[in-house]
Amino acid sequence: MITFVTIMKHCIGLLFFILVFSRCSEVEEAPPSFALEQKPHSSVPAKQKPQINKHASEKDTFSEKKTFSLLEYPKKRKKIRIKSAETSQKRIYRASSDSTFIRRLNYLRSGKIELDFNEPVNKQFLISPVENQPFQSMITLSRESILRINFDNDILDYTDRFYTNGIKVDLISPGLQMNPLAKLMVPYWGSGKNYHGLTLVQNMFTPSTTKTGGILYGDRPYAAYLYVGSFKITNDPVKHFRQTSELDLGIMGPNSYGEWVQQAFHNTVPTNNEPLGWEYQIKNDLVLNYSIAYEKGMFMKRNIDLVISSVGNIGTLYTNFSGGIQLRTGWMNPYFANLGVAKRTLLQEQGLRKFQCLFFIKMAGKLVGYDATLEGGLLNRSSVYTIPAGEISRVVFQGSGGISISSGGFRLDVEQFLLSPDFHDGWWHKWVHVSLTCCL
Repeated sequence: MITFVTIMKHCIGLLFFILVFSRCSEVEEAPPSFALEQKPHSSVPAKQKPQINKHASEKDTFSEKKTFSLLEYPKKRKKIRIKSAETSQKRIYRASSDSTFIRRLNYLRSGKIELDFNEPVNKQFLISPVENQPFQSMITLSRESILRINFDNDILDYTDRFYTNGIKVDLISPGLQMNPLAKLMVPYWGSGKNYHGLTLVQNMFTPSTTKTGGILYGDRPYAAYLYVGSFKITNDPVKHFRQTSELDLGIMGPNSYGEWVQQAFHNTVPTNNEPLGWEYQIKNDLVLNYSIAYEKGMFMKRNIDLVISSVGNIGTLYTNFSGGIQLRTGWMNPYFANLGVAKRTLLQEQGLRKFQCLFFIKMAGKLVGYDATLEGGLLNRSSVYTIPAGEISRVVFQGSGGISISSGGFRLDVEQFLLSPDFHDGWWHKWVHVSLTCCL
């Protein structure tokens, strides 16, 4: 009897499971509209028809829950359609942006306009989705290649002390925009033309005399440095403005070969004595400096102009800020027309003078924060002799005057400098600067 009862229970349970499963299959296979509008089966009483109740409790039957989910199904399909429409709009928008980008490139190429893609304003214009957006600013890349050789020495002033020799070589070329350091230059947010370049600099300093060996306390220490720099010049002739930024990396100390250069120079001149005391020069240290300069035209006429300038330096070699003024007069082109020299064909195209002869005067004041050539390296403090920070002149004045002559792609500058004492008990110092520039 117990066995029969057990079998009956299993049979009833199996039958119940089959009925429930068949009911669930019917609800899932019916379309949404059919599931919502179908009438109750004749075998099911009307009072058992599933009802949708907003306040249904958690104890609702399984069929009621399933019907409720079917009511939500059309909303899900609607969301899917909206998402698909949004994706389609994005594709159309992207295709339109790409075609606008291509049309702008073709416009630049047809006009032989080459932009400097390191500048953010140029990138913003090219990727802008606005179809007819005009150039709010355009920074083009100069196709000119320029070589400039600068030489400083006080031998023409019959002295051999303090800032005694300097050599600087600048190379400007459009291919240098690909230099990785060019991306570290300060961007310009107006219109203009960019000149990218590299510079090689070696400067050397000595005490008031090089004929006495040992340490001359209270005098300037021997010092020299050598570095390579990357710079960018942005010239804006419309606003009469020029911006220059530069990053320098090198070394100061014996490894800069300042001692070797001066001794070689003195040995070639029979009347010069071999300099003594270089063994006490400032020790090797890192040169890492960043500078930025601004020039603004204040008075611009055909044969006379006035330009003000400001320069800031920060780093392990120099930390200072200076401001100055420059007055030019003579047979000349506008100061911001170019970098002071250009090939004859380019000057003719722009309607500029092929020959220039002018005189100039410069005056500047400088606030000194740090000078490694006097105080020693910022990282290496093992130099035998340096000047204490309290004896450094924090305000220095500098003036110069000279003549500049250029013809076509060649230019010669000769300039006389005068500098106030840069340390206590120091002397005024002067030297001559000679610069030769040519277009390649």
